[in-house]
Amino acid sequence: MRKRFSLLVLVLVFALVAAACSSDDGGDTTTTAGGTEETTTTTSGGTDETTTTAGETPAEVMTDIGVDAENKVIKLGLLADLTGLFAATVTDITDATSVFWDQVNANGGLTDGWTVELVIEDTNYNVEQHMEKYAKLREEVVAITQSTGSPTSITMLPDAVTDDLVFTPLSWYSGWAIPEFDGGNALELNSNYCLEAMNLVSFMKDNGGQTIALATFPSDYGFDAGAGVKAAAEYYGMEVVYDGDGAVIPGQDQTPVIQGIVGSGADWTFLTTNPSIGAEILAGAVQAGYTGMFTGSVPTYDFRLLDSAAGPLYDAVYYQSSWGNLWGESSPGYDNMLAALQAAYPDRRPSDSFLLGWQESLAWQAVLEAAIASGDLTRAGVKAAANSLETVDFGGMAPNQSYAGTPNEFVTRETAVYDPDLATYTAAGGAEQTLSQAGSSTGSLPMTGWFASDAAKDYDFTAPCYSLG
Repeated sequence: MRKRFSLLVLVLVFALVAAACSSDDGGDTTTTAGGTEETTTTTSGGTDETTTTAGETPAEVMTDIGVDAENKVIKLGLLADLTGLFAATVTDITDATSVFWDQVNANGGLTDGWTVELVIEDTNYNVEQHMEKYAKLREEVVAITQSTGSPTSITMLPDAVTDDLVFTPLSWYSGWAIPEFDGGNALELNSNYCLEAMNLVSFMKDNGGQTIALATFPSDYGFDAGAGVKAAAEYYGMEVVYDGDGAVIPGQDQTPVIQGIVGSGADWTFLTTNPSIGAEILAGAVQAGYTGMFTGSVPTYDFRLLDSAAGPLYDAVYYQSSWGNLWGESSPGYDNMLAALQAAYPDRRPSDSFLLGWQESLAWQAVLEAAIASGDLTRAGVKAAANSLETVDFGGMAPNQSYAGTPNEFVTRETAVYDPDLATYTAAGGAEQTLSQAGSSTGSLPMTGWFASDAAKDYDFTAPCYSLG
């Protein structure tokens, strides 16, 4: 197929065992759990009527590192790539996070008046710098709500486990949902590279694809996506005719990869790179005569590519993957985010990445509310809360997420596919758009809703798709 040239729902379930009191004159039985009070009244007719009211939070909340109990301030850290390979995307994610918590604090904070303070460090998407900045945060924050990158976060993982410090990796490696891998210390967001790739292979098949060229970074990012492509290709009886899994080396000449794609004659090419290298490969292949279509992992594409000379090519041959909705798709969560961002940054341009920062923060709001309700804001208490959330509602911005049960039960398998459309983007104002204007767009038109392919639904998710080491 060639193209034309919650806010938040948090449910805490506790086992309640109560002995019923009854008499001809009626009576009341009250049970309390997790700050919620249930009163059962036995009427003179012998029937029970139960009412539920919100109880008080614990009089004292246990705390340790990163929490000022006297002033009710919770410190959260961010290890963000603000100057490296993914800086454009991560800056928007980080700024949305800051606006989110400013809004929460301005509206009275979390339960019982607790407020949040962010400590943000730039890591430059460099493992050594990431670890240096982690060393600064480890005695200052109760949790890390953003850790940019797979190699950086994986290097940090042993220290985070030792420190009992929960973090959200800005990485969608399938291992983050596996307790045997992360020790229960990673609060992953959305689906993962592997299951996302399975959904994209299904999309290829549904749009005439039978053969695939695969080109990825040589990392858990690339290899995890590659594992998903290969598993789905086998599931659907498709063929990987160029296996460039791990062949895309940042900083090196991409000509061999381009030649491999062109020579394969594949119906579709699947890329797992960053936006700039992905654009180099896509443009090089098209210019060399490749006539297939392209798609790839979420971080491979950025809407700002429509501003570049490669914009018409992305309009013509690329389909974008997404964990949830993109800019301009109204929902309760999106509308709340938009109003807050317009107030904070009226002259900034729209960005799909703002939505990721907002979703990430909604998940952490749920964690902290649960920890406060349990009376435990220690690192151990925050970890217990993070691993027991049954539902995080993103207000319609992305599929709801759970962290309770087994990985095969709770892993998010749904993603969506979009069509970058240069005409839509240009009509909305292109690079000159601002958050304050009506009808802004990053140029992506929905091709599917959130969906889980048969390959993703049938996949037995009990271990990472790609195993490190």
